Amino acid sequence: MLQWWPVARHLSDFLARVPELTDWNVYPGSKGSSKKYPCCEIQWDQEAGLLTHNPNKGEITLWIDLWVRSDDVDPVEVYQRQHEAQVLVLGLLQEWSDKILDDLGLAAKISCPGIASAGTITRPSFGCRIILEIEWRK
Repeated sequence: MLQWWPVARHLSDFLARVPELTDWNVYPGSKGSSKKYPCCEIQWDQEAGLLTHNPNKGEITLWIDLWVRSDDVDPVEVYQRQHEAQVLVLGLLQEWSDKILDDLGLAAKISCPGIASAGTITRPSFGCRIILEIEWRK
């Protein structure tokens, strides 16, 4: 059974309830040009290791895209805000994995193989992508 959508939706709902992110707009999926800043978009990349008979484990790759806006020529303030959001989100992943078990009945091993910058080509929007790899078992 596919788990990418229940897991992505669960992460989106979880992050939307975090008090430190109350000023952020959290979206499951991408809002494209209609997003409001700052925002966090939970997108899925792939689901692998699917079993057609007795599906009790798999692997999901999700992206957490963090976006902030600034018209300042110097990116220091925006980079600081992105860094603080990255540290917060990464710190919350252990708590989230416990919630997945409680709410979805999935044991999840979560790793972050990298964080990629969207660069400054999208100014005045500054984005980054936190890559999550999730191994799950029922």
